[in-house]
Amino acid sequence: MPKIRECRRGGPPWDGPCTCEMGNIYRFAEPVVLLALAKLKTAHGYQIVAEVQNLAVTHAGLDSGIVYRILRRLENAGHLVSTWDVPGRGPARRLYTVTPLGWEHLQEWAAVLEQLANSLQKLAGQCRATANASTACID
Repeated sequence: MPKIRECRRGGPPWDGPCTCEMGNIYRFAEPVVLLALAKLKTAHGYQIVAEVQNLAVTHAGLDSGIVYRILRRLENAGHLVSTWDVPGRGPARRLYTVTPLGWEHLQEWAAVLEQLANSLQKLAGQCRATANASTACID
């Protein structure tokens, strides 16, 4: 039975090994950020950061610094655009929107993630089968 652990990054208790503890797991930050903005249609960075937390694929989540770096990279690649939103009070903020090229890129990510999900299912099955076989030999 998996043991309940606390996430060292402050996440909720997790049934099984915390993804923070499993080494360098790629967190798929780019598709998560792009998807968050696509779902929001147009949003400020802090809104995107909040949405990203709901979409994170690992227990560790994504910190705001990573989100803003990815937003900048996606904008440089033409996958999104930003404009300055200058409210009557408070500081100016960037307002981000996905471009047509960005929607195509999201479709590309969907295909890549589907292929990866299939590969990960096979890998997980092989890990489980090998571990179970090894355990049976030890008994």
